[in-house]
Amino acid sequence: MPTDHIIDYPSSADHAGELPPEFDAARGPGPLPRVRLPDGRTAWLVTRHEDVRTVLAGGSFTRDLSEPRDGGGASPVRTVNMDGRPHLELRGLVSRAFTVRRVEAMRPRVQEVTDRLLDAMEEQGPPADLVRHLAAPLPSIVICELLGFPHADHAMLGDWCDRITAVGGEGLDQSAGRELGAYIDRAVRARRAGADSGTDLLSTLVQAHDEEERLGHEELISLAIVLLAGGLETTQTAISAGLVRLLRNPEQLGRLRADPGLLGSTIEELLRFQPVIDLNRVQKATEDVRLGGRLVRAGDLVQISINAANRDEDAFSCAARFEIAREPNPHLAFGHGAHHCLGAALARAELRAAFATLLRRFPRLDLAEPPESLRWRGGHVTLRLEELPVTW
Repeated sequence: MPTDHIIDYPSSADHAGELPPEFDAARGPGPLPRVRLPDGRTAWLVTRHEDVRTVLAGGSFTRDLSEPRDGGGASPVRTVNMDGRPHLELRGLVSRAFTVRRVEAMRPRVQEVTDRLLDAMEEQGPPADLVRHLAAPLPSIVICELLGFPHADHAMLGDWCDRITAVGGEGLDQSAGRELGAYIDRAVRARRAGADSGTDLLSTLVQAHDEEERLGHEELISLAIVLLAGGLETTQTAISAGLVRLLRNPEQLGRLRADPGLLGSTIEELLRFQPVIDLNRVQKATEDVRLGGRLVRAGDLVQISINAANRDEDAFSCAARFEIAREPNPHLAFGHGAHHCLGAALARAELRAAFATLLRRFPRLDLAEPPESLRWRGGHVTLRLEELPVTW
């Protein structure tokens, strides 16, 4: 590939939810290529498993692209994209809500919600839209309950998160960000007034701000938005797109039905193989570093593709094959290093409840329409199926 050639960043939405072939070419022999991002910026495209791990590990790269604030010596507002101590302090405020032990305690509630949603789907009868009946409401109910938001507001919250995660030349939807911030601010004031105080995660953050002085107000709002947005669309896509992947691989699905003990490795393989995040966060080199046969200068932007790294033959035997019993499976779906996804254990619990219950209750579950007719939404951080008609 010529050194001055710049490719446009490819979206899985344009390839029916599959990994775009441009990533296979970029991962081949030769130095890192350049890529033009949806917002018009250019960056080095990093697609090999080892190189993506290097970027995610930090040290020579940062997710924090914010400009320094002027004057006064005031402490900067911390964000989860910062590195080192600021990131660890924010992460520490919420990490207890996502521990394996806490998630284990939540499993009965996750299962209860799953059963209730599928009861309604079964009562309606086939064909039914699995996105509307399960994939979208399950993670929405769980994250809203965890944060302490009324589930009646889930559609409105989902719309705001959808708008703030759009990518492209116009950048962040500022009005959606303001509206969502105002909503959370009202919820914070309600907890201060004692109307809605409790043990939910937002109440914990309010306490960290009011009583412990460990969190600024702007930081509180920003952290709540990150937790909400992170808990909505990614798991929705992992459920719906993951089910499509299974239904399009009947031999593998048959193995899982015959041996439900393969569910854990199946979920890990779905996380490896099926694109969910369409555009990972762009990062910046903090020093000169050699990466993928290229000298990346301090200040250069790098765009990783976890989806591409998860198909690297140097890291996975027969990487292009979907194999539910794959072991080991060092996929990077939840990231790597200090910024590893806080909600990984919760996402796995929701995926286990969704797939185990679907397969148990609907042994003849199948697509109600040809896979090529499914509509995939692009232009956002997260890939998404607009609907998933199924029959049983």
